[in-house]
Amino acid sequence: MAQWLDYRVRVTISDARMLVGTFMAFDKYMNVVLADCEEFRKIKSKGRKDEEKEVKRTLGFVVLRGETIVSLMAEAPPPSGPKKADITPGPGRGQVAGRGMPAAPLSSAPAGLAGPVRGVGGPAQIQMQPKTAALQAPGGMPPGFPSRPPGMPGMVPPPGMPGMPPGMPPLGMPRY
Repeated sequence: MAQWLDYRVRVTISDARMLVGTFMAFDKYMNVVLADCEEFRKIKSKGRKDEEKEVKRTLGFVVLRGETIVSLMAEAPPPSGPKKADITPGPGRGQVAGRGMPAAPLSSAPAGLAGPVRGVGGPAQIQMQPKTAALQAPGGMPPGFPSRPPGMPGMVPPPGMPGMPPGMPPLGMPRY
């Protein structure tokens, strides 16, 4: 069905009418959308039994339910659009014309968005720099305090100093 999109098609429906239009869309139920649609139906004349007259009616944009469709056949391929004339490339290259305004420098923020004026509201720049871990004493001591000396096995640490984690025997002690 997808191969017939944009073709001019003739759809015959269950009551013997024929719809001719541009095939725009379809779905899994075979519902069909036709654009610029015209309806053709045959009418028997009252005076003569053997004479039939075909009546044409313009419908426009039509959504046709799939259960009423008996047949669908292509009448004409899609219209080809106007072809662009081949333009021979000339000397030079295409370039945008300058407007006489220099580009704004990217290094500075716009006025009012750069932050507070120096000395007003906020810490100094040096205080905003990250601290390195090398400045801290080992063992979780606060900066400025010397690191504690390693303890002797079996000795209790002085008050205020953390000892071994619980569950670990001192070095050199047997584990049982």
